[in-house]
Amino acid sequence: MKHTIRLAAAATLVLLSCNLFSFVVAPRLAEGIWQQLGITQQDGADKIKKSFLDGYFHYEGLKAAKNIGNRGKATADLLAYTRQYLASPAFKAAYDKMRKDSKPSEPVDYTRPKEQIRQDKIADTKKLIASTENTINTGNADMKKIMQPILEMHKKNLADYQSPNSQTIEMLFQSQLDRRKKELEDYKKYSLQWEKEYPEDNRIFIKRRIQKYLSLTATVDFSATTHERNGKQIFDKQEYQYKNNDWKMIYRAGKEVDDVARPFAEKWIQELQ
Repeated sequence: MKHTIRLAAAATLVLLSCNLFSFVVAPRLAEGIWQQLGITQQDGADKIKKSFLDGYFHYEGLKAAKNIGNRGKATADLLAYTRQYLASPAFKAAYDKMRKDSKPSEPVDYTRPKEQIRQDKIADTKKLIASTENTINTGNADMKKIMQPILEMHKKNLADYQSPNSQTIEMLFQSQLDRRKKELEDYKKYSLQWEKEYPEDNRIFIKRRIQKYLSLTATVDFSATTHERNGKQIFDKQEYQYKNNDWKMIYRAGKEVDDVARPFAEKWIQELQ
């Protein structure tokens, strides 16, 4: 597997998994990296935002990146711009919107008083009785024979619903209470998960991305060798073939990129403590 894979892929994986550095980059520096990548600065900012928020790399239109010579320098430049952008009000606004849009909605309370359930069941059953009686009165003998037991069942149900001690009404009432309780429990659980996944302070979100990158890159074997099979590069060590795409992306970018990205990430983690 050649180490000449997209520099931008690796660098943006870093920004996606680590990121955010908040010193101001000179316009000349920012302009230079976008020219090398073959995209505009606005396109770059959009890719950074989407990649970071979505959790996967948006690399559309970055074909020129494979031709970059000094990948270490380009990585540093891209991370520097990323650091600036992710500290900006624009990114914070995008994060806040994503956080708000992801917030679980409290379930609507559709529970009804017991007597309301009773009256609804009575009304519905009376309609069924009237419809069944009409079918019996207008149908032939065979139809009457079929529908008569159904009519008796409806009348029996009606008497049950009208009884003050109806076990069916009690069961329906308790069932909706149980359902409501479960809905609120789920809402509480999902709300806690949401608060953990999308903390109000976006720097915590960023810190987790950095930690994810550092944990993953620590497992990458940059000395791994490959061979070609059916036009594809395959790892000689079979277990590496089953690594996830992020692991392989870091490997393909090479140690040159990681040697720049990892110290960046480690320093940022220290500053976020």
